[in-house]
Amino acid sequence: MITNEVAFVAIAVSDKERARKFYQETLELKPTSTQMDGAWVEYDLGPVTIGVGCHPAWNPSRDGTTVAFEVEDIDAAIDKLKGRGVSFDIEKTETPVCWMAQFRDPDGNKLVIHKRKK
Repeated sequence: MITNEVAFVAIAVSDKERARKFYQETLELKPTSTQMDGAWVEYDLGPVTIGVGCHPAWNPSRDGTTVAFEVEDIDAAIDKLKGRGVSFDIEKTETPVCWMAQFRDPDGNKLVIHKRKK
């Protein structure tokens, strides 16, 4: 029934321009598709698509889905984001397999930067 692939991850937002600025300027994601007059923007990261959009059936939530973005250098990524005004709910944390830190987009959606151990 379910294949071994994620079609997309959707992040609900309330303000398309504020979201565009955050995801494209703060996080430096490059849009690959824009639909619904900019109310839905897709960002392809490897084989996964992150869809960010305003949709009447979806509401942003501080308790909703979390997206973890893999980074090359977690310390540099944390420093860059903090320099852009991002504050972290969970500071850099080490697990047996990775390091990660959690922050929020302007609508309160949880986002994580993540670095796998080699």
